[in-house]
Amino acid sequence: MKKPTHNTKKFGAKIQEYKDKEQSDMEASELVKNELQQANTILGNTDVEGEGIVITLRETNTEETGIINANDLLDIVNELKNAGAEAISINDERIINMSYIAFISDTFIKVNGQRIVAPYIIRAIGNPTYLESALIGNGGPVDNMQKIGHDITIEKPNKVKILKYNGEIKTKYIE
Repeated sequence: MKKPTHNTKKFGAKIQEYKDKEQSDMEASELVKNELQQANTILGNTDVEGEGIVITLRETNTEETGIINANDLLDIVNELKNAGAEAISINDERIINMSYIAFISDTFIKVNGQRIVAPYIIRAIGNPTYLESALIGNGGPVDNMQKIGHDITIEKPNKVKILKYNGEIKTKYIE
């Protein structure tokens, strides 16, 4: 699993950068604006695009395959995160740290409270080779699903676009 890259030196350098920029209100304002833009991108509050992959899962629902369920989607999302995906969406629902994927019935799944149905299209931005190999390598979630007969394709377009998170982030305990 990838560990966070934040460390004391990085924050110390950031503090020093702020101090150096204090001399000019314009420079400080620009620095804060850039930091806010970066934070919004990481939080999922902006549309993003970059290199990555697009995975399409089509329902086959035979006796051998069964249906694609929330756990299948969750396994793929977790594997993409572990492989370094910087942004992920399922059927244009952006996955953020507070997202949930819930199995509702044989006909639909909820992501972020929104009903989604097959085909499931998962977009991920990151190194396409790493992302794909994490999914299709022996024992990967897509490999396992294909072995039992699910219809799954993976594409590596030049640009993958992921829309921003449209829900409201509500916290109960954070002050």
